[in-house]
Amino acid sequence: MSEPALDDAVTRRVLWALPTGLYVLGSVAIPGAGRWNLMTINLVTQVATTPRVVAFSVEQDALSATLIKASGIATLSLLHRDDRAVVRKFVKPCEETLDEDGTLTHLAGQAIRFSPQGAPLLCSAVAWVELTVRSHLDFDSHVVFFGEVTNTGATQGFMEGSPSDRSTPILRMEDTKMNYGG
Repeated sequence: MSEPALDDAVTRRVLWALPTGLYVLGSVAIPGAGRWNLMTINLVTQVATTPRVVAFSVEQDALSATLIKASGIATLSLLHRDDRAVVRKFVKPCEETLDEDGTLTHLAGQAIRFSPQGAPLLCSAVAWVELTVRSHLDFDSHVVFFGEVTNTGATQGFMEGSPSDRSTPILRMEDTKMNYGG
């Protein structure tokens, strides 16, 4: 007996209902030079505690996937819930703005800084994670990267309060009209 076919409408609705965050993924081809990118991403989760490993999924043909495969470095910028309009700026490869010395200062019009290993982070992030990729799995549509946490940072507002009652609410998928059904 064959398995019943999936009802696409039901499957998409169920997948959209899975709780998920909304982040900006930073990538670089060669730290200190070359190509940089920031990309909106929601498929992120911690998968191990020793060492601390975060899994994140990126479309195979995305610029960020190419850059991360080249450098093995990525960052995640966590945004304040009020910054929901910012993530829309990173759904396509970013325009780079350099200063007079040739130093990258902005991506898609947003001020950036660099993680210790040289990947871009949003200056407006309330918290961030730097990852060193340890492995990845390629699927037809996406590549899942497994990154060991090498650095983190957060604003004072993010650090105040208990994890369930932070004074700085973090942007989540349900705070926007964006959705992703895999």
